[in-house]
Amino acid sequence: MKEGKRALMVVFRPDRLKPTAEMQEWFSGSYPRFLEMDAVEFKVWWVDQERGEWGAFYVFVSEAALQAYVASDIWQKVVPEKYGCTPTWKAVEPGPILSKKIVEKIDTE
Repeated sequence: MKEGKRALMVVFRPDRLKPTAEMQEWFSGSYPRFLEMDAVEFKVWWVDQERGEWGAFYVFVSEAALQAYVASDIWQKVVPEKYGCTPTWKAVEPGPILSKKIVEKIDTE
């Protein structure tokens, strides 16, 4: 049986959350790194100011690719250092992936 895609739900709860526009700009700066991640087909960031958290939802090409990522030095060391806290995460089964646009620039003005 063919192995299916696997998704990663990630939540960061920093001591202090930056304003949403600043967070969106920060996320946009990560786009070149995302393009290098062959194992990730889809990624969306989100911010919840009310709860003081932010995160991302990734779709990986396979369970093996997801597990390799969460075991990597990037995930284990670089991500927590860059964002100032260690995220919580959960691997889940993705549903249908729908998109009207491949890349959408968020207007932060």
